[in-house]
Amino acid sequence: MNAVIPVRPLPTRARRRRIVTAYAAGSLGTLILLALRLLGLPDTVNDALKPLLLGAYLLAFGVFLYGAAYLVFPARLGLPQGHKLDEREAVRVAQANSAAYRGLTLTVLLGAELVFFFGADLSALQGRADGVQGVALLLLLVLPLLPTAILAWTEPDTGE
Repeated sequence: MNAVIPVRPLPTRARRRRIVTAYAAGSLGTLILLALRLLGLPDTVNDALKPLLLGAYLLAFGVFLYGAAYLVFPARLGLPQGHKLDEREAVRVAQANSAAYRGLTLTVLLGAELVFFFGADLSALQGRADGVQGVALLLLLVLPLLPTAILAWTEPDTGE
């Protein structure tokens, strides 16, 4: 028996931008809450507010995962992928990779400058290893999807 699988329409440019916005907002919200953890805020907050912080963290991470779930599969967004790309698609993918690399380089250089100019006492972070691990995990989840997010944001609709 052959099952008929309906073909889903590809998301429009506005829908792709909403997905990328959710991805960016979720990753930024998660990063801010992890930075607050690194600063020790949850340790000093009233016990009644700790569930709110946990809920905010889970909400931000859930929004991040929603966006990431779409960006992991570029074909579901109508984006070019694979080895058989035409010239325009190859140029667009190369531009997205270049922009992601420049953004990553700028972020690393800015972080290194902050550490160099203001100094970093890493002994204060020893009691908050979970925050450091959370930031590292978030960066490992953000970096591979950054070129796809840039391509999803900039790619025009098929009719344009």
